[in-house]
Amino acid sequence: MDFADMLLNRFDGEAEMKINNNALICFSTLETGKVLSKLATWIIRSKSEKSAITLLYFIEKSEEIRLNEEMDEYKHKIISDFISTEEKDKITLRLFIQSSDDYYADIIKISEEQRSNLILLGIHYQELNPGIIKKYGQLKSDPTLSDIFILDQFEEKEAETLKDLNAMFNKNRVSTALFLDNGTTQFKRLFIPILQKSDIHIFAYIYRIAQQENVKIMIWDAIGMIGSEVKIQKLYQFISKRTEGRIHLWDNNKKIGCDFISEQDLMIIGLEGWRKLICTPLPWTDCLPSTLIIKETINSIQL
Repeated sequence: MDFADMLLNRFDGEAEMKINNNALICFSTLETGKVLSKLATWIIRSKSEKSAITLLYFIEKSEEIRLNEEMDEYKHKIISDFISTEEKDKITLRLFIQSSDDYYADIIKISEEQRSNLILLGIHYQELNPGIIKKYGQLKSDPTLSDIFILDQFEEKEAETLKDLNAMFNKNRVSTALFLDNGTTQFKRLFIPILQKSDIHIFAYIYRIAQQENVKIMIWDAIGMIGSEVKIQKLYQFISKRTEGRIHLWDNNKKIGCDFISEQDLMIIGLEGWRKLICTPLPWTDCLPSTLIIKETINSIQL
C-alpha cells in the first residue's frame, strides 16, 4: 500500500481524527508561540483521545534569573493566555521556560522526554528575516559550496540559528516544521504549493486544518500531480467533499502574483518543495506570508 492509499484509508474510516498526537512547540517570542499554538491545536486535535502540546519558551539568562521566584505565576499566565478553557478539555498543555546555550540539544532532550511526534519551531521575522532563510536555502542547494563557506556569508548570530535549523531538519527522527512568523494573527486563507511528489504528506495537514470553519485553502498543484495520478485525485476529491468544499485548486492557466500572495495568512509547504521554490525565479517568493515548512518522517508521526 502506498502513502496515498494509506491516507485515504485513514480519512475514510475516520481514524485520522481519532488519533492522539503530542506536539512540541518551541519559540522565543510570545506572539509567535501563541499563534503557532493556535495552528497546532488544529493539527493535533483528536475527537476521541486527549492530545498534548508541550511549550518550550526560550528566554535570556538574565530574564530567567529575574523571574526565578515568580516563574510559576508567569507560567500560569502564559498558559491561560495561550489556550481557551474549551481547548483545555481536549488538549493537555505543558510549559517549560528556560534559557539555553544549545537550542538544538535542549529541543531534542525535551522532545524525547515528552515523547513528541511533531516538533514545531517558531521564529518571528524580527528574530530572523525570512529572506535570510531563503538565501541560506539557495546556497545549500549548490553542492560545490561547503557548510563553512555558506555560514560565513551570514552574521554570527544568524549563522548559529541557521546551523541549528539545519540540524533540526537533517537529524530529527520525528516530523519537524519551521514556522516563519511574518506577523499573522489568523489562519483564514491558506496557500499550499505542491512542487514535489514527495510532499504528498501535506494532505494530512490539509485534511485536519480544513475541518475548521471559515478556512479557505488554495492548492497550487505546480506539477500536475492531482490531475495526472488517479490515487492523488481521488484523495483530493475525498478531502474536498469531507471538508465542505473548503479546499480549491489554483487554475494553472493563471499567473500567481504578489497581490494574491499578500492576501494569504499562511503558506504550508513540504521541505523538498520549499527547496525547489526558493531556487525558482518567481517574483512572488519575495512577498510570502507566514510560512510553515514541514519535513515529514512518515513512520514517526500519526498525523
